[in-house]
Amino acid sequence: MTRNTTPPVPFPALLADIGGTNARFQLVDADGPRGDVCELVVAEHESLEAATQLVMPKDVTIKSAVLAGAGPLKPTGRQLTNSHWDIVAETFMDRTSIDNLILFNDFEAQALALPFLKPEDFHELNPQAIENERATKAVLGPGTGLGVGLLVRSGAGFTTVAGEGGHVDLGPRNEREAAIWQHLDRIDGRISGEQVLCGRGMANLYRATCVADGVTPALEKPADISEAGLDGSDPQAVETLHIFAACLGRIAGDLALTSFSKGGAYIGGGIARRLLPIIDEGGLLEAFLDKAPHRALLETMKLAVVTCPQPALLGLSGYARAAAPFAVDLEGRHWKR
Repeated sequence: MTRNTTPPVPFPALLADIGGTNARFQLVDADGPRGDVCELVVAEHESLEAATQLVMPKDVTIKSAVLAGAGPLKPTGRQLTNSHWDIVAETFMDRTSIDNLILFNDFEAQALALPFLKPEDFHELNPQAIENERATKAVLGPGTGLGVGLLVRSGAGFTTVAGEGGHVDLGPRNEREAAIWQHLDRIDGRISGEQVLCGRGMANLYRATCVADGVTPALEKPADISEAGLDGSDPQAVETLHIFAACLGRIAGDLALTSFSKGGAYIGGGIARRLLPIIDEGGLLEAFLDKAPHRALLETMKLAVVTCPQPALLGLSGYARAAAPFAVDLEGRHWKR
């Protein structure tokens, strides 16, 4: 393990964005991608190592792996949240014969992508925002769970900050929400952001909305709830999506205030992209701004939905090609033989 903050990443390098549901892999060289993204379903594979061996080309000697996974770092690697996989550095290196390994949190990888996003890679929500590229940027997103990360100015460059902000408390803001909240599933007696703002959280919110209305839930899968809410065919699904968007805006506003993210708050993930028609109705933005006494401050902060399909891989690739500007401390996340 090394304390060096800016070692070169030997190429070719294997990148991986490992979520609770899907894992995406891509091989890159110093000048860019070397082949297409390969996506696997996590539940269909016994381990990270088994999945990696499936996607590794037989005719290429891979010299590095830069992996991002949901969950906190531990001394031996990373404990993945919402997944039966673990990343154990020595085991991974033994079974794949890759001798240089760097680990990131999945939303650190999303944060790494922010400097590389083009205007067409995000959907602006706050027309009053003032651009501030040198300031702290926050990124969050609902998926299998609710991820959070920061990109913070460090000297001449940026560094990433991982967190478990998806597990902060999330309470109701009005009588209607209070009626729904009493029917939400809890974890050890509490309702966190992730109990509402992720795939299973959407299903939890829809079920609770139906119970509050005294109707039998007609839908179970988040994809079906999203579809019914977007096409208006299920009234409880429609309300679920509006509350979901408002809660996402509240968490984004809390994160922006907590981290003073004058560089903006960016919402990633496929769920947010699918819900853009609901988000564009303005409820998410209003919830983001509704932070008295600091509404005027938040009005200056950029708020956007990331529409780039693979931002984590974009961030990992950018880091691998030019690690020095990020000033990431690799202690506890870099293994080399």
